[in-house]
Formats: sequence, C-alpha cells, structure tokens
Amino acid sequence: MGGLIAAISPTWALRRAEARARLERLYKAAQPSNARKAATDWRSGDGVMDHARAKLRMYARNLDQNHDLTTSILNLLSYQASAVTFEPRVMSRSGAPAERVNDELRMLWMRHRDELDGTLRLPWCELSAIIARTWFRDGEVFVQHLLATAVRSNGVLPYMVQAHEPDLVPYDYIQKDRPRIIHGIEVDQLGRPTAYHLYKEHPGDTVTQAQSYQTDTIRIGVDSMTHLALRPRLGQKRGSSILSPAITRLADVLDYEESERLAAKVSSAMCAAITRAADFATPAGAVDAVTGERPMELQPGMILDNLMPGEKVELLNTNRPNPELSNFRKAMLRAACSGIGVSYSSATADYDGTYSSQRQELVEIRSRYDAIREHYQAQFLRPMWRRFVQAVQIAGLFSPRGADLETLYDLDFIAPATPWIDPSKEATADKTSIEAGIESRHGVIRKRGGDPRRVDDERDADEPEEPIAEPEEPAPALEVVANG
Repeated sequence: MGGLIAAISPTWALRRAEARARLERLYKAAQPSNARKAATDWRSGDGVMDHARAKLRMYARNLDQNHDLTTSILNLLSYQASAVTFEPRVMSRSGAPAERVNDELRMLWMRHRDELDGTLRLPWCELSAIIARTWFRDGEVFVQHLLATAVRSNGVLPYMVQAHEPDLVPYDYIQKDRPRIIHGIEVDQLGRPTAYHLYKEHPGDTVTQAQSYQTDTIRIGVDSMTHLALRPRLGQKRGSSILSPAITRLADVLDYEESERLAAKVSSAMCAAITRAADFATPAGAVDAVTGERPMELQPGMILDNLMPGEKVELLNTNRPNPELSNFRKAMLRAACSGIGVSYSSATADYDGTYSSQRQELVEIRSRYDAIREHYQAQFLRPMWRRFVQAVQIAGLFSPRGADLETLYDLDFIAPATPWIDPSKEATADKTSIEAGIESRHGVIRKRGGDPRRVDDERDADEPEEPIAEPEEPAPALEVVANG
C-alpha cells in the first residue's frame, strides 16, 4: 500500500510515513517486538482468579512449610496485624467517657476472650494470629460468627467464632442464573455478597478421606460470616495470597540456596581425583580379588607413592562456598520484601546499616503496617467486637445504662510498639512533640504499645505520699515578774 501511494504522490507518502513514525514513537510501550514480549491480560479480577484458583495458596503453603524466610515474613505480617490490643471507647450522653461502661466491657473481654474459639482449642492470641496468617498466606479466610439468641445453661458466653480455610468454599461452584454464585459466593445484582456456600468437610482431609464434599455444601448467610480477603482488583470476589508477586522469586532463592549448600557439601567431601591415560591397563594384582576395588585410603598429610604408570593426581577446586551468594541473596530478598510490603531488616534479621537508613526503612514500612492493621480491624476485629457486646447483653452480663448507644461499639486500637533504633533520639522527639502540642501524652503511649490508663495508674502508685507533718509543741509561757 505504501509503495502504491509513493508512486502516485511521493509527498503524501512521506507525510504518511512521518505520521506513522510519530505514532509508533508515542505508543512504543504498546508495541511488542522480538526483543520485548509485552504480556497482556484483559480478564477481570474474577477471570484471573478463575484461572489461578487454588494454585497460589498451594504454592504459598509449600513455601511456608519448607522455606524459613517465607515463614519469617508470614510471622512478621501476622504479628503486625494480630498483636493489636484494644479498649472500649464508649461515651456518656454528656460527651465524656463512660468510665463505668468501659471498665465493665474491658473486664468481660478479659474474662471471656479465650472462650471465643468454636473448637475450644485456641486462646484468643493464637486464634487471632492464625486467622491473620491464613489471611496473608492463602489470601483469604472465612470466619463464621455463632451468636445464640438465648443464654446457654452451661455458663459459656453465647458467642463463638469458627475460622474456615478457603478450601471449604469451592471455586468450581459457579451459577449464572439466580441466585448468582461466583466461586462459591452468592451475590446480588450489585455484586454484594449475600451468602457463602461451604463444604461440610475439608476437601483435602486425607485422614477421614471424605468423599461427600464434592456435592454436599451448606449455605451460610452474610450476616453470620466475615470474609477477610486481599483483593488487588475491583470487583474481585476471592482473595489472592500476599506472597503472589514474590512467589517465583522466593522459590528460586530457595532452590539456589539448596544448590549452593549441596555444592559446598560436595566440595568439602572431595579433595582430589586420580586420572589415567587413554591406554592405561590395570596391572595384575593391583585390584583386590574379593572386592574388586583397589586398596587406597586417604589420610591427612599422606604421600601418594603408589600411583601406577599413566596415573596422576588432580586437585578438585569447586570454588565453594560462592563468595557472591550473600550479595545475590540480599538483592533478591530486598526485592521480595519490597513487593510483599514487609521490612527487609526484620524479615531477614539483617540489621546492617546506619541510623539514617534504618530510620528511613522504619518510617516507610510503618505506614504499610498501619494499613494492614486497619484492614484487619475493619474486616474482622470490629465486626467481632460488635457481636461480643451483643452477646454479653444477651447473657445479662452487661447493661449500657447511661451510655450513648451510638458509641457502644467504638474502640481504641493500640498497635505493637515501634522498635527503637536510638532510644534517646526517639524519646527526645516524643517529648518535643508533646511540648509543641503535636501529640498528646496518651497518643505517644499508644504509639509505643502501652495502655494510657494503666500507665496513669502506675504513675499514681509510684508517686510517694507526702509525709504528715507532726504538730509543733507550743512554746512555754513566759512568766512576767513585777518589780517590787
């Protein structure tokens, strides 16, 4: 076509070629070439997850079981999310804190929190941590709320939670007609979840070898279920593992480390080899007639003086351990930690660096951890606390008299203490912020992972009592003697 236009009107063909060249320069990123294969994906979030299905979480679980660094990353993430403490923040109708109501709720939580697990096996600290770990590793976790409408006779709080792994919600349960079901989640016309369909037994339970899970499911309404999910795409129903961007890199690092360890082990076991000429012939009597082996034992400091004509000794040098292993491993793990969103120093226990570099890492990663905690609080802790308060009211253990009911479920969250790089500098900065009015003293205490009320009580207890002054004895009266 271009040649025909050039034959008719060279000027037109030249302008056409220049315009095409400009377009190609403008949209070069959208033009794949032999040197750069631009991969594309036009599918929706549900379409991508329909292709991946359970593969991502299976890869992540394998790394969690067999890769110590992946385990360290997941330990760090689950700690940052679940090690959050909270205290009720109920206000009175006058606008002041309802201290009596808050104290009652705090005592009820401390008394009953270890009874929340539906299996009665996990205390609250373990239950919260394993829910967070499943959320990060598998990309999602389903928490069923069991709230009774009447007080149980055995005295147990009428509220429990039962956590389910995402394997129990089938990916292949898809129904296009009403009710619309996508990957085991029933949704309305706006895409909002209305119910979840779960297998009655775990499909991977090889102990019981359940066969009924393929068709036998139960329907649980959205009011009784909390779905914690990491969704990187709008409209995505199921979650994807937080390790997804770095799974390949972590697996490659694991394979590379194993290869280097094996090479170093072989290198330490092999020291020399005996080579022979092409026309070498074993002399008679040189080989043991019973074992068929040539008797030769290597010892420290020995001299090989029994070599035969045509044989020579060559030392093996495998250059192991590889001196570049550490730098390569650091570069790969820094990239992986950056993609996942965790602190490289904490995940790898590598704390080399200046105060400025460590402080910069701490400041940048803190916002990431704050976002993770807010996500965990919004999706799990707040709905759980709302049902807990309702449960203690049903059981007759709590009455919100005098409280503003709109603040009945409000909470103050206390995050884990931020590690100090230089305690003196951090304390000076906090003191300056308080004096300048940028932060309150209670806010600084919460930032450090403390409870302001407890700190105030301990400070009051530490203050010495003022000694009671003993009454002074009255001065003796002076006798006045008259002269004369």
